[in-house]
Amino acid sequence: MRFSWWHSLKISMTIIGTMIGAGFASGREVWEFFGSYGAGSAFGIVLATLLLFTASVIILKISWKYKTQHYSEVLSQVMGPRMVRVFDYLVMMYLLTSTIVMMAGSGATFQQWNISFTLGVLVMTGAVVFILMFDLKGLMSMNSVLIPIMVTVLLLVCLQFLQNSGWISLENDESSSLPVWPSAITYTAFNTMSLLAVLSTMGKQIRHPAEIWISGGISSFCLGSLAFLYNFSLLRVESLMSQYDIPLFALMRDYSPVWVLSISVILWLAIYTTAVSNVHGLSFRLSETLPFPPWAIGGVAVLGLVPLTQLGFTTLVTFLYPLYGVLNLFILTMVLLYPFIHNKTG
Repeated sequence: MRFSWWHSLKISMTIIGTMIGAGFASGREVWEFFGSYGAGSAFGIVLATLLLFTASVIILKISWKYKTQHYSEVLSQVMGPRMVRVFDYLVMMYLLTSTIVMMAGSGATFQQWNISFTLGVLVMTGAVVFILMFDLKGLMSMNSVLIPIMVTVLLLVCLQFLQNSGWISLENDESSSLPVWPSAITYTAFNTMSLLAVLSTMGKQIRHPAEIWISGGISSFCLGSLAFLYNFSLLRVESLMSQYDIPLFALMRDYSPVWVLSISVILWLAIYTTAVSNVHGLSFRLSETLPFPPWAIGGVAVLGLVPLTQLGFTTLVTFLYPLYGVLNLFILTMVLLYPFIHNKTG
Protein backbone atom coordinates (compact mmCIF):
# COMPACT_ATOMS: atom_id res chain seq x y z
CA MET A 1 0.00 0.00 0.00
CA ARG A 2 1.06 3.61 -0.51
CA PHE A 3 2.80 5.65 2.15
CA SER A 4 0.57 8.11 4.02
CA TRP A 5 1.86 11.14 5.92
CA TRP A 6 -1.46 11.48 7.71
CA HIS A 7 -1.35 7.87 8.90
CA SER A 8 2.25 8.36 10.09
CA LEU A 9 1.13 11.42 12.03
CA LYS A 10 -1.73 9.49 13.65
CA ILE A 11 0.67 6.78 14.81
CA SER A 12 3.09 9.39 16.18
CA MET A 13 0.24 11.10 18.05
CA THR A 14 -0.67 7.73 19.58
CA ILE A 15 2.94 7.29 20.76
CA ILE A 16 2.94 10.78 22.29
CA GLY A 17 -0.48 10.20 23.85
CA THR A 18 0.83 7.03 25.46
CA MET A 19 3.88 8.81 26.89
CA ILE A 20 2.22 12.04 28.08
CA GLY A 21 0.38 10.71 31.09
CA ALA A 22 -0.02 11.67 34.71
CA GLY A 23 3.71 11.63 35.33
CA PHE A 24 4.96 13.47 32.25
CA ALA A 25 2.24 16.09 31.79
CA SER A 26 2.21 17.01 35.48
CA GLY A 27 5.99 17.44 35.51
CA ARG A 28 6.46 14.92 38.32
CA GLU A 29 7.98 12.29 36.04
CA VAL A 30 10.33 14.78 34.38
CA TRP A 31 11.50 15.99 37.78
CA GLU A 32 11.99 12.56 39.38
CA PHE A 33 14.00 11.12 36.48
CA PHE A 34 15.82 14.21 35.17
CA GLY A 35 15.38 17.55 36.95
CA SER A 36 16.48 16.23 40.34
CA TYR A 37 19.95 15.65 38.81
CA GLY A 38 20.44 19.38 38.33
CA ALA A 39 21.91 21.21 35.36
CA GLY A 40 23.41 18.01 33.93
CA SER A 41 19.95 16.51 33.40
CA ALA A 42 19.81 17.67 29.76
CA PHE A 43 22.08 14.81 28.70
CA GLY A 44 19.67 12.33 30.28
CA ILE A 45 16.79 13.71 28.22
CA VAL A 46 18.77 13.40 24.98
CA LEU A 47 19.72 9.80 25.80
CA ALA A 48 16.14 8.88 26.75
CA THR A 49 14.84 10.42 23.50
CA LEU A 50 17.24 8.36 21.37
CA LEU A 51 16.37 5.16 23.24
CA LEU A 52 12.65 5.90 22.90
CA PHE A 53 12.97 6.38 19.14
CA THR A 54 14.89 3.12 18.74
CA ALA A 55 12.49 1.09 20.88
CA SER A 56 9.41 2.51 19.11
CA VAL A 57 10.76 1.70 15.66
CA ILE A 58 11.74 -1.85 16.63
CA ILE A 59 8.37 -2.64 18.24
CA LEU A 60 6.46 -1.21 15.26
CA LYS A 61 8.63 -3.18 12.84
CA ILE A 62 7.96 -6.44 14.67
CA SER A 63 4.24 -5.70 14.88
CA TRP A 64 4.09 -4.83 11.17
CA LYS A 65 6.11 -7.86 10.05
CA TYR A 66 4.19 -10.44 12.08
CA LYS A 67 0.81 -8.62 12.13
CA THR A 68 0.63 -8.94 15.91
CA GLN A 69 -2.55 -8.21 17.84
CA HIS A 70 -1.22 -7.77 21.39
CA TYR A 71 2.01 -7.29 23.34
CA SER A 72 2.53 -10.97 24.19
CA GLU A 73 3.06 -11.77 20.51
CA VAL A 74 5.77 -9.12 20.22
CA LEU A 75 7.45 -10.34 23.40
CA SER A 76 7.45 -13.85 21.99
CA GLN A 77 9.49 -12.63 19.02
CA VAL A 78 11.84 -10.63 21.25
CA MET A 79 12.65 -13.17 23.96
CA GLY A 80 11.22 -16.52 22.86
CA PRO A 81 8.14 -18.53 23.95
CA ARG A 82 9.61 -19.80 27.24
CA MET A 83 10.59 -16.49 28.81
CA VAL A 84 7.52 -14.69 27.51
CA ARG A 85 5.32 -16.60 29.96
CA VAL A 86 6.97 -14.84 32.90
CA PHE A 87 7.23 -11.38 31.34
CA ASP A 88 3.69 -11.58 30.01
CA TYR A 89 2.47 -11.37 33.61
CA LEU A 90 5.03 -8.67 34.44
CA VAL A 91 3.70 -6.42 31.69
CA MET A 92 0.15 -7.18 32.76
CA MET A 93 0.93 -6.08 36.32
CA TYR A 94 2.64 -2.97 35.00
CA LEU A 95 -0.39 -1.99 32.93
CA LEU A 96 -2.65 -2.45 35.93
CA THR A 97 -0.52 -0.44 38.37
CA SER A 98 0.24 2.25 35.81
CA THR A 99 -3.48 2.65 35.22
CA ILE A 100 -3.89 3.18 38.97
CA VAL A 101 -1.39 6.05 38.70
CA MET A 102 -3.41 7.63 35.86
CA MET A 103 -6.66 7.30 37.79
CA ALA A 104 -5.06 8.78 40.92
CA GLY A 105 -3.73 11.60 38.72
CA SER A 106 -7.30 12.32 37.64
CA GLY A 107 -8.36 12.48 41.28
CA ALA A 108 -5.48 14.85 42.12
CA THR A 109 -6.46 17.11 39.22
CA PHE A 110 -10.07 17.28 40.45
CA GLN A 111 -8.76 18.16 43.91
CA GLN A 112 -7.05 21.20 42.37
CA TRP A 113 -10.57 22.31 41.36
CA ASN A 114 -11.84 21.70 44.93
CA ILE A 115 -13.83 18.69 43.73
CA SER A 116 -13.85 15.22 45.26
CA PHE A 117 -10.80 13.01 44.57
CA THR A 118 -13.11 9.99 44.23
CA LEU A 119 -15.28 11.75 41.65
CA GLY A 120 -12.18 12.46 39.56
CA VAL A 121 -11.28 8.78 39.66
CA LEU A 122 -14.80 7.70 38.65
CA VAL A 123 -14.97 10.19 35.77
CA MET A 124 -11.69 8.80 34.43
CA THR A 125 -13.04 5.26 34.75
CA GLY A 126 -16.16 6.04 32.70
CA ALA A 127 -14.22 7.99 30.05
CA VAL A 128 -11.75 5.12 29.55
CA VAL A 129 -14.51 2.56 29.09
CA PHE A 130 -16.26 4.86 26.60
CA ILE A 131 -13.31 5.19 24.20
CA LEU A 132 -12.56 1.45 24.42
CA MET A 133 -15.89 0.81 22.72
CA PHE A 134 -14.47 2.32 19.50
CA ASP A 135 -11.47 -0.06 19.26
CA LEU A 136 -8.00 0.93 17.97
CA LYS A 137 -9.35 3.38 15.38
CA GLY A 138 -11.09 5.28 18.15
CA LEU A 139 -7.86 5.45 20.14
CA MET A 140 -5.88 6.78 17.16
CA SER A 141 -8.56 9.30 16.20
CA MET A 142 -8.78 10.57 19.77
CA ASN A 143 -5.01 11.08 19.94
CA SER A 144 -4.83 12.80 16.56
CA VAL A 145 -7.23 15.45 17.89
CA LEU A 146 -6.16 15.83 21.52
CA ILE A 147 -2.37 15.49 21.37
CA PRO A 148 -1.57 18.54 19.16
CA ILE A 149 -3.69 20.66 21.50
CA MET A 150 -2.06 19.31 24.66
CA VAL A 151 1.51 19.61 23.38
CA THR A 152 0.89 23.17 22.21
CA VAL A 153 -0.59 24.24 25.54
CA LEU A 154 2.23 22.67 27.60
CA LEU A 155 4.80 24.36 25.38
CA LEU A 156 3.05 27.71 25.82
CA VAL A 157 3.03 27.34 29.62
CA CYS A 158 6.79 26.64 29.69
CA LEU A 159 7.62 29.43 27.24
CA GLN A 160 5.47 31.94 29.10
CA PHE A 161 7.08 30.98 32.42
CA LEU A 162 10.60 31.27 31.00
CA GLN A 163 9.81 34.61 29.41
CA ASN A 164 8.62 35.93 32.78
CA SER A 165 11.35 34.39 34.94
CA GLY A 166 14.34 34.66 32.61
CA TRP A 167 16.15 32.19 30.40
CA ILE A 168 19.61 32.26 31.96
CA SER A 169 19.81 32.14 35.74
CA LEU A 170 18.94 29.01 37.70
CA GLU A 171 18.21 28.62 41.41
CA ASN A 172 20.89 25.94 41.41
CA ASP A 173 23.18 25.53 38.42
CA GLU A 174 25.11 22.63 39.93
CA SER A 175 24.81 19.05 38.71
CA SER A 176 24.11 16.14 41.02
CA SER A 177 27.04 14.03 42.18
CA LEU A 178 25.19 11.03 40.69
CA PRO A 179 25.27 10.42 36.91
CA VAL A 180 21.97 10.94 35.11
CA TRP A 181 22.34 8.29 32.41
CA PRO A 182 21.13 5.34 34.57
CA SER A 183 17.96 7.30 35.35
CA ALA A 184 17.44 8.02 31.64
CA ILE A 185 17.68 4.32 30.82
CA THR A 186 15.33 3.44 33.69
CA TYR A 187 12.83 6.04 32.50
CA THR A 188 12.86 4.65 28.96
CA ALA A 189 12.50 1.09 30.22
CA PHE A 190 9.44 2.01 32.26
CA ASN A 191 7.70 3.80 29.41
CA THR A 192 8.58 1.11 26.90
CA MET A 193 5.93 -1.08 28.49
CA SER A 194 3.09 1.30 27.66
CA LEU A 195 4.42 1.64 24.12
CA LEU A 196 4.68 -2.13 23.81
CA ALA A 197 1.06 -2.54 24.90
CA VAL A 198 -0.27 -0.12 22.27
CA LEU A 199 2.15 -0.38 19.34
CA SER A 200 1.92 -4.17 19.32
CA THR A 201 -1.74 -3.84 18.30
CA MET A 202 -0.92 -1.73 15.22
CA GLY A 203 0.61 -4.37 12.97
CA LYS A 204 -2.37 -4.50 10.65
CA GLN A 205 -2.76 -0.71 10.64
CA ILE A 206 0.67 0.13 9.19
CA ARG A 207 0.41 0.62 5.42
CA HIS A 208 4.05 1.21 4.50
CA PRO A 209 7.36 0.59 6.36
CA ALA A 210 8.31 4.26 5.96
CA GLU A 211 5.43 5.13 8.30
CA ILE A 212 7.32 3.37 11.10
CA TRP A 213 10.38 5.62 10.79
CA ILE A 214 8.41 8.83 10.27
CA SER A 215 6.07 8.25 13.21
CA GLY A 216 8.98 7.26 15.46
CA GLY A 217 10.93 10.36 14.48
CA ILE A 218 8.06 12.82 14.91
CA SER A 219 7.00 11.46 18.29
CA SER A 220 10.54 11.27 19.69
CA PHE A 221 11.40 14.79 18.57
CA CYS A 222 8.20 16.26 20.05
CA LEU A 223 8.56 14.41 23.35
CA GLY A 224 12.27 15.18 23.68
CA SER A 225 11.79 18.87 22.94
CA LEU A 226 8.91 19.18 25.38
CA ALA A 227 10.79 17.30 28.11
CA PHE A 228 13.85 19.51 27.63
CA LEU A 229 11.80 22.71 27.90
CA TYR A 230 9.78 21.37 30.82
CA ASN A 231 12.92 20.35 32.70
CA PHE A 232 14.55 23.71 31.95
CA SER A 233 11.53 25.44 33.52
CA LEU A 234 11.27 23.21 36.61
CA LEU A 235 14.94 23.78 37.49
CA ARG A 236 13.98 27.42 38.11
CA VAL A 237 11.46 26.49 40.80
CA GLU A 238 13.46 23.68 42.42
CA SER A 239 12.79 24.96 45.94
CA LEU A 240 9.02 24.66 45.35
CA MET A 241 8.98 21.00 44.23
CA SER A 242 8.08 19.69 47.69
CA GLN A 243 5.04 21.98 47.86
CA TYR A 244 3.24 20.68 44.77
CA ASP A 245 1.86 17.23 43.99
CA ILE A 246 1.70 18.47 40.40
CA PRO A 247 4.85 20.51 39.55
CA LEU A 248 3.11 22.04 36.53
CA PHE A 249 1.21 24.31 38.91
CA ALA A 250 4.50 25.64 40.31
CA LEU A 251 5.03 27.24 36.89
CA MET A 252 1.59 28.85 37.03
CA ARG A 253 1.58 30.55 40.41
CA ASP A 254 0.72 33.97 38.94
CA TYR A 255 -1.83 32.78 36.38
CA SER A 256 -5.50 33.73 36.57
CA PRO A 257 -7.95 31.10 37.94
CA VAL A 258 -9.56 30.72 34.51
CA TRP A 259 -6.19 29.98 32.88
CA VAL A 260 -5.29 27.52 35.64
CA LEU A 261 -8.61 25.74 35.13
CA SER A 262 -7.97 25.50 31.38
CA ILE A 263 -4.52 24.01 31.96
CA SER A 264 -5.99 21.57 34.45
CA VAL A 265 -8.38 20.31 31.77
CA ILE A 266 -5.42 19.78 29.42
CA LEU A 267 -3.58 17.94 32.19
CA TRP A 268 -6.55 15.68 32.76
CA LEU A 269 -6.78 14.89 29.04
CA ALA A 270 -3.07 13.99 29.01
CA ILE A 271 -3.64 11.58 31.88
CA TYR A 272 -6.67 10.21 30.05
CA THR A 273 -4.83 9.37 26.82
CA THR A 274 -2.25 7.23 28.63
CA ALA A 275 -4.87 5.51 30.77
CA VAL A 276 -6.76 4.56 27.61
CA SER A 277 -3.54 3.24 26.03
CA ASN A 278 -2.74 1.05 29.04
CA VAL A 279 -6.23 -0.39 29.39
CA HIS A 280 -6.43 -0.86 25.61
CA GLY A 281 -3.26 -2.98 25.64
CA LEU A 282 -4.40 -4.97 28.67
CA SER A 283 -7.92 -5.65 27.43
CA PHE A 284 -6.77 -6.80 23.98
CA ARG A 285 -4.31 -9.19 25.63
CA LEU A 286 -6.98 -10.66 27.92
CA SER A 287 -9.59 -10.86 25.15
CA GLU A 288 -7.55 -13.71 23.69
CA THR A 289 -8.46 -15.94 26.65
CA LEU A 290 -11.71 -14.41 27.95
CA PRO A 291 -15.04 -14.70 26.05
CA PHE A 292 -15.87 -10.99 26.37
CA PRO A 293 -15.29 -7.92 24.17
CA PRO A 294 -12.19 -5.84 25.04
CA TRP A 295 -14.21 -2.84 26.25
CA ALA A 296 -16.06 -5.03 28.79
CA ILE A 297 -12.80 -6.55 30.06
CA GLY A 298 -11.25 -3.09 30.36
CA GLY A 299 -14.30 -1.78 32.18
CA VAL A 300 -14.20 -4.50 34.82
CA ALA A 301 -10.44 -3.99 35.25
CA VAL A 302 -10.59 -0.24 35.89
CA LEU A 303 -13.54 -0.58 38.26
CA GLY A 304 -11.54 -3.09 40.29
CA LEU A 305 -8.63 -0.64 40.53
CA VAL A 306 -10.65 2.28 41.94
CA PRO A 307 -10.06 1.48 45.67
CA LEU A 308 -6.26 1.32 45.14
CA THR A 309 -6.13 4.93 43.91
CA GLN A 310 -6.46 6.07 47.54
CA LEU A 311 -2.73 5.47 47.97
CA GLY A 312 -2.20 8.92 46.43
CA PHE A 313 -0.73 10.27 43.20
CA THR A 314 2.71 11.43 44.39
CA THR A 315 3.35 8.26 46.43
CA LEU A 316 2.51 6.05 43.46
CA VAL A 317 4.66 7.98 40.97
CA THR A 318 7.66 8.29 43.33
CA PHE A 319 7.85 4.60 44.24
CA LEU A 320 6.23 2.65 41.39
CA TYR A 321 7.91 4.45 38.50
CA PRO A 322 11.56 3.81 39.45
CA LEU A 323 10.72 0.25 40.61
CA TYR A 324 9.11 -0.78 37.34
CA GLY A 325 11.81 0.98 35.39
CA VAL A 326 14.40 -1.31 36.96
CA LEU A 327 12.27 -4.45 36.52
CA ASN A 328 11.66 -3.68 32.87
CA LEU A 329 15.30 -2.99 32.01
CA PHE A 330 15.61 -6.54 30.78
CA ILE A 331 12.69 -6.16 28.38
CA LEU A 332 14.07 -2.89 27.00
CA THR A 333 17.47 -4.53 26.54
CA MET A 334 15.94 -7.44 24.62
CA VAL A 335 13.96 -5.03 22.41
CA LEU A 336 17.09 -3.00 21.61
CA LEU A 337 19.15 -6.13 20.92
CA TYR A 338 16.47 -7.73 18.76
CA PRO A 339 17.78 -6.40 15.38
CA PHE A 340 21.28 -7.70 16.13
CA ILE A 341 20.14 -11.10 17.40
CA HIS A 342 17.61 -11.46 14.59
CA ASN A 343 20.16 -10.61 11.87
CA LYS A 344 22.66 -12.99 13.38
CA THR A 345 20.25 -15.92 13.62
CA GLY A 346 18.26 -15.10 10.48
